[in-house]
Amino acid sequence: MLGIVLLAVFVLLCASGLVIWIRLAASNTRTIEAPAGELHELFRGGVMARHVITSGLLARLEFFDWGVRLRGTMISSWIVPTWEARYDELARVGLAALPASRIAVWLRVRGDHSAIGFLSDHSREILPVLEKHGVPVSTSVTKIRRVEELYQ
Repeated sequence: MLGIVLLAVFVLLCASGLVIWIRLAASNTRTIEAPAGELHELFRGGVMARHVITSGLLARLEFFDWGVRLRGTMISSWIVPTWEARYDELARVGLAALPASRIAVWLRVRGDHSAIGFLSDHSREILPVLEKHGVPVSTSVTKIRRVEELYQ
């Protein structure tokens, strides 16, 4: 009987932790009324944001004629938030890295606290694509200890 109660408590804790994690990750979501557009460029990688960091190829950074969309793959859409911005909304895009991490392309909106990072082995290849669309970029890498530092 005690074993069943402990198992039930364990399952309940795991389920509630997962729900909290999903809600925290969703707090990084930013969507706009993006027009339909043709996908011009696509990079695969991970995401670095407040409350969520993924590794591997769980995120997609998509370039359209109107702007960028970062989103999860079919497998990871429940944990990787969708983040969209028009090119003219983007503030200077920079590079950021945690200790022992890939370099992230840090995207943020001018005059807003909305920001997100795209982790990739191809970070330096992404910057020229943004520059081509008139987005100011910085090639220097900001070393951080915690993601929260990038939101200040």
